[in-house]
Amino acid sequence: MAQGDIAMLKEGAFGSMGATRHAVAAGAVGSIKPGELVLKALGNASVAVWTASNTAKPVVGTDFIAGVSASLSTDTAAAAGVVDIIPLAEGQVFLANPDTAATWDTQAKYDALVGRRVLLSTTAGGVQTILATDGATSGLVIQPLDISKYPGKVAFSIRSGANYLA
Repeated sequence: MAQGDIAMLKEGAFGSMGATRHAVAAGAVGSIKPGELVLKALGNASVAVWTASNTAKPVVGTDFIAGVSASLSTDTAAAAGVVDIIPLAEGQVFLANPDTAATWDTQAKYDALVGRRVLLSTTAGGVQTILATDGATSGLVIQPLDISKYPGKVAFSIRSGANYLA
């Protein structure tokens, strides 16, 4: 994954909650980097690394997000580790890079996409970007944004049905 793909634009209604520590299964050294959305299957003790094989997620009711990583995970190829995650809260808005910049490069184009339910794409290098195609079960929702203040960024929220704690 790439560090800093996801950034907080707006905290939840009651501010930002402190990070919570989650187990990470053995994998690559530091497989989860700060500023990444982190998956966690219901009933699973460990969070999952969001890899290119997990592209086109989250799907509501199928893929669940534990939050945004606040630290580098301590896992190695041979040993499990931990990662600190900022949990999701009502009203949070995040920033990410668009998958195709030209789709979002004017305020009129951006505004036409507000409210769409979309997914993340993940490259082989682990970079998370926002897609633009609307889907009824897609777990992210495009939020309004002044693109002159945040050029090359897309604001989004995570639907309740994609929240691990929902």
